[in-house]
Amino acid sequence: MSPRRKSFVYLVRRDGDAHRLLVLQSLDEAGFEVPKGSVEEGETYEQAAVREVQEEAGVGGIRILRELGITWYEEEEQHFLLAEAPEGLPDVFEHTVTGDGIDAGLRYAFHWEPINFSLAEMLVQGCGAFVLDLVGAIAESSSGIRRMPLDHNSEGEP
Repeated sequence: MSPRRKSFVYLVRRDGDAHRLLVLQSLDEAGFEVPKGSVEEGETYEQAAVREVQEEAGVGGIRILRELGITWYEEEEQHFLLAEAPEGLPDVFEHTVTGDGIDAGLRYAFHWEPINFSLAEMLVQGCGAFVLDLVGAIAESSSGIRRMPLDHNSEGEP
């Protein structure tokens, strides 16, 4: 039996000199999560990330920049991807989940959090696994975010 596969999306936007991460209020425990979900048959991690952000947040037009890391949890391979949000998204918004996953029909409340080390404590459900890498990716370039090649083979536009 092949392991389950999941994409976690660190969707960021630039607000002046600062960068912010899109988060949603966790329904399972006190804290916040990032958009995430299972990779479907025939889908790459990048394609799943784009689809999950569209289904969970109603946000299209994201751009996958790089993979920040991979972890395993209970026989589930979890890929954490850094993505850039399109311009013009509101500071706070709600969205009813679309698609046919277990969260279909749930309504999530979203907002943008400053990207810093305290995110590691705020993010729950495994979402904080690569916060240090996220902070480093934001800090490593003067433009704030640098696109890096993905380490694994992906189909379509990453």
